[in-house]
Amino acid sequence: MAIGKIADGRFLAQCQECGKWLEVQPLSPRADSYFELWDAEFRCCGLRQTVRFTLEKDTTDFH
Repeated sequence: MAIGKIADGRFLAQCQECGKWLEVQPLSPRADSYFELWDAEFRCCGLRQTVRFTLEKDTTDFH
């Protein structure tokens, strides 16, 4: 799984092969009570790669 970061409101993923940072568009988030999990797929260096972003929620989601 590739390394991801969020900078200036953009989701970025680092290619595991060449190290280049690419902007990616994550899919709809999954969530639990404390975190949102965003996954994205991207291609670089001829490889299909995935990255996961984990964001802490501002409020606790109890139902």
